[in-house]
Amino acid sequence: MMKRMNLKLILVGLCMAFSVNAQAQLGNLLKNVLGGGNSSEQQTETSTAEKVGGLVSIFQNLIGKDKVDNASLKGEWVYESPAVVFESSNLLNKAGGTFLANKLENTLQNYLSKIGFEQGQVELSFDGDSTFQMKIGSKTFEGYYEVNENEISMRRKSLLIQSRPVTANVAVKSDNVQITFKADKLLEFFTNIASMSSSGTLSLVSKLAGGYDGMQLGFQFKKK
Repeated sequence: MMKRMNLKLILVGLCMAFSVNAQAQLGNLLKNVLGGGNSSEQQTETSTAEKVGGLVSIFQNLIGKDKVDNASLKGEWVYESPAVVFESSNLLNKAGGTFLANKLENTLQNYLSKIGFEQGQVELSFDGDSTFQMKIGSKTFEGYYEVNENEISMRRKSLLIQSRPVTANVAVKSDNVQITFKADKLLEFFTNIASMSSSGTLSLVSKLAGGYDGMQLGFQFKKK
């Protein structure tokens, strides 16, 4: 009975965390979930959430570990959904598995929508060598990229200033590519690479990514 009550309290906390005051409650929520409950309880919670209708990402909410080459990135990709990933399956299980990841993805999408990241509205193309182009709504910009093992560094082209490269984890499976960042790098991507200046929204996105040290946020694209 006590275990059931604890689970209900966690679920109530999750619902509250994704209300208007999500940014203020997220840090404590993650700490509480990560610090409480045992593995079997969390696995049960995750399985229940998936049966109810949660969708498991093709990347299973984990960062990419495999080497990625230019040939697999070459082509045009369309934004499909946000990505919330963990750096190991152990951390994912500690955090409540895909149940929490799906909740965070929904919240992340709410923030991303405010800066134009909607399904089908963002396009990313790689030439298979060293340049990329990104379209966000009516806005287009170009840059250089470099792939090293399971990381991609992106730098915007500019005639006025030399922008700093921003590094992210990259994973490719079938017709999908996942690009995820740590909190500070995600903020750099939006401000330096994509020239986004919606400081309030970007601050909330950064807080989400900084909610737990082993968590990254980003995007999932599908081959066009």
